[in-house]
Amino acid sequence: MAELDKLTSASGDTIVSPDAAVAEYDFSAPPARRLEIVTALAALIFAIVALVLSRNIYLRMGAGGLDPKWWPTLLSILAAGLSAIMLGMALFGPAQSRGDLESGHPDGLIRMLQALALTTLYAFLWSAFGYVIPTIVYLFALLWVFGLRSWKGLVAFPLITTAFIYGLFHLLLRVPL
Repeated sequence: MAELDKLTSASGDTIVSPDAAVAEYDFSAPPARRLEIVTALAALIFAIVALVLSRNIYLRMGAGGLDPKWWPTLLSILAAGLSAIMLGMALFGPAQSRGDLESGHPDGLIRMLQALALTTLYAFLWSAFGYVIPTIVYLFALLWVFGLRSWKGLVAFPLITTAFIYGLFHLLLRVPL
């Protein structure tokens, strides 16, 4: 019995309760009311701008009923309503828990900047070389930036996605890409 007591009290042996272990490695993002308000306000402003722009769509012919303004207007109104609800909840409700989100990290900022640079480059390449090849390269690079290292995923996802979008818009809907 003395040996067991000696083993449990030996140096280097630490007993950590599960609650203490979880509290020690908590990487979750803290609640941020200011971020909620700014996000909701930006969404509301964007929705109102989209509503104004959708109402200014020029119609070549008077369609009557459902015209090309209808769908963007409906989406803008829905977005404005949901943004207003989100803003009200951010201003008057309790701060939302962000425990399921990981807190900010410099790697995330670098990835975001890389993704923005890739997207800008993609926009230029699309106009210069067409849709198919730049899209495959763009999706491959974007998946690589966000951490995918499986060759199956890096090859299959860009090919399937590009083929689906090309088939849907260019071949089926006759929208030139």
